[in-house]
Amino acid sequence: MPLTWTAVQEVYAPEPQEHLARAQALGLSCPLDVFEQLFTDHHGEPEFARIVAFVDWSGVAWEEMRLSGLALRRVGVPRAYQYAVDEARKQTAEEGFRDEREEVMQHWHATKTWIRDPILLSGEVLQSALQYELVVGFTRLGNLLGAIERQDVPEYAQHTVWIGRGG
Repeated sequence: MPLTWTAVQEVYAPEPQEHLARAQALGLSCPLDVFEQLFTDHHGEPEFARIVAFVDWSGVAWEEMRLSGLALRRVGVPRAYQYAVDEARKQTAEEGFRDEREEVMQHWHATKTWIRDPILLSGEVLQSALQYELVVGFTRLGNLLGAIERQDVPEYAQHTVWIGRGG
């Protein structure tokens, strides 16, 4: 029996570790960082739920990988979230990277990459012809693409992401 988004949301708990433990009892296996970003941060978002509605989460294997900016340019973005990517890209391309959180600004200036890894799913997981589709981290990707356009970050620089693949 597939483990759906709805099933994981039905065992929701406000504390991410408790929610993860409940989801693991259903058969979910994923790192806490991925779980928080996917299932806790997007809890109660109907648009996000539509994007991941057909994923069998029990069959997803997680891997942390490094991808170049060039590879990240080719990542698919769900139509509902393309605007967030485009807006962040445009603003960063015009004005440079900005964030109101001091720790984010310090990290960005020191490393030229994000603090928290965005989440991608392989095409096989989403039943798509795309190699990868971004499901979490739209503003992060937009900021990176804008920084590449400004030539603040080289296209070949590597950035860590979480990738969920069919098991």
